[in-house]
Amino acid sequence: MLIDSIKNKRCLIVCGGGGVGKTTIAASLAIAATHERKRVLVVTIDPAKRLAEAFGYSLKDLESSGEPLALSPAVKTALNIPADASLSVGLLNPKYVLDQILEQVLTPEQATGLKKTQLFTHLSEMIYGLQEYTAYEWVTRMIQKNEFDFIVLDTPPAFHAKDFFNVPEKIKNLMESKVFQLFAPKKHTWFTTLMSFSWLEKLLGEKIFHESRIFFETFAALRTRILERCEWLSRFFSQKEVSVLAVSTPESSALFELEGLVSFLNQKNIPIESIILNQVEQKPEYQPSDYASDLESQGGLILLEKVAQIHSEQVKRAEKAFQTVERCRIKYDKIEILSVPMTYAEEGFTILSQASAALITKR
Repeated sequence: MLIDSIKNKRCLIVCGGGGVGKTTIAASLAIAATHERKRVLVVTIDPAKRLAEAFGYSLKDLESSGEPLALSPAVKTALNIPADASLSVGLLNPKYVLDQILEQVLTPEQATGLKKTQLFTHLSEMIYGLQEYTAYEWVTRMIQKNEFDFIVLDTPPAFHAKDFFNVPEKIKNLMESKVFQLFAPKKHTWFTTLMSFSWLEKLLGEKIFHESRIFFETFAALRTRILERCEWLSRFFSQKEVSVLAVSTPESSALFELEGLVSFLNQKNIPIESIILNQVEQKPEYQPSDYASDLESQGGLILLEKVAQIHSEQVKRAEKAFQTVERCRIKYDKIEILSVPMTYAEEGFTILSQASAALITKR
């Protein structure tokens, strides 16, 4: 169950299709977790501006920092976070994480030389899935450093959810492919011989030739490090200290994508702890009759009819959403199903507070 994961696990991975409110749910889960854990971190990949502002930061603040930023006391109070708990938010910065990897595997001189090359500058474009890979690297580093009791990882919205779980395998296959062997040339190969030809230097130009040689000579160590990590990361999702949950909405397209995701994770033996159905319409708390006397006294019979019509339509949507939730409980009978009510609030604090309160109530 979700509450058990919050109490006992180290990392909660939030996945799902686009447009289901995944990032908002991840943030709300982190807020809810502060009522059980003292040091909580939420790692977002591409947060909305409103979400960043709700945490008391601008997107520029998050993007410019490679390390998590702790929420201020004022923001904690606004989000009903216990005074003795801390919540930090981090926006993944792939370049920052990659720089840290270089510091671990290369000498300062090698790292400085590699980062000056144009090939390294475009490395993120050359390697598909590098952003997701650095997300794993960052979270596992936080777990190993023991700076946080609980970490919520919001998966990338720009990719299909399945791609996120395939990244370690895809990067490993790429690194081991024959084409990529060029990035780790052995001694006395045709490549090293070719690179020693003076005519090639004249053809490419001294600067490009020099940078290419530095890149190829130093990338071997980085490639070895990535391969080693991919072996470990391929087992990351099924570790006892990690939980995976899926976010969807009652919309048919989102439910169809959810079905495919659940099937995919089952095939990879990655257990889903919970499914959160977000933006679930609720029955209105008011009745048209509550406004009858006021509207009729003002000659507002037409307005009263409009209120009744709106009320009726909302009731129908709520009943349909309730039936959808119940069907999901039957279909995924071995998985906990939680729902978060639809919110029409505009203010970020209100949205996060309402969602986290709903998740806490479901305990």
